[in-house]
Amino acid sequence: MGEPPRARDRAWARTTAFGLAALGLLVGLLLGVNGWAADDLATAQALYERGEMGAAARLARTRGGADGLTLAAKATLVEALYLAAEPDKSPLLERAARDASKALAIDPRYEPAYLQLAIALGQMAERASPITAHVSGYAKEGRALLERAHALAPDDPWPDGLLGIWHLQLVRRASAMLAAELYGASEAEGVRLCRRAAARAPAAIALRYGCAVSMLELNPERFGREALATLVAIVRMPAANAAERLVQQAASREIGLLRQSAGH
Repeated sequence: MGEPPRARDRAWARTTAFGLAALGLLVGLLLGVNGWAADDLATAQALYERGEMGAAARLARTRGGADGLTLAAKATLVEALYLAAEPDKSPLLERAARDASKALAIDPRYEPAYLQLAIALGQMAERASPITAHVSGYAKEGRALLERAHALAPDDPWPDGLLGIWHLQLVRRASAMLAAELYGASEAEGVRLCRRAAARAPAAIALRYGCAVSMLELNPERFGREALATLVAIVRMPAANAAERLVQQAASREIGLLRQSAGH
């Protein structure tokens, strides 16, 4: 014998209420995942701003997407360049390159990912022998990435500035003749691009630091005074975040070395 009608109605109501509650919970969780994804990127950015680069990279990587993976690459690069112990630097650079490559696989028009990948490859080339760097194609790929970034965002001074650093570092490592013959790089073009980027983005602390150090390493007699003035200006600028403060600390060390070598 079945339940009385009223009992069946109450049972049906309980079952329906439970089903609707479960459905509501599921919808809430699904919406929450999307909300968490958006919050994750903001949280990862906040971690980056505070200088917690490893945590920022892990969270941004978990969040995914071209923007999340690019932020992961950026934070990992800062950790590799300024915070990591020597044995950890190369693996971190390789991880940053993978993150940026994955970002471009998701969105081939995402200009910031091109910049991070170019920086990672440049640093990997710097740590490799000239022959290994040449065989690996770091220089040619780096230039292609920066030219693509410039095509996507012609008003962004970063592709120009990074390409200026590319020219200067290649001339320093390969000699003017080989740099010109193998890669089409020149000191004059590097200096021109770096100066133009500085004029267009005078508050770009990291970019101006990279240009100043590259000019200094290439020819301290010719560019020492200009590089020193740039480094002093960098130290005096207001830093926007922890990454820029790390660059300022590196600039302060360079100033100390320059003054020490000059006998001041």
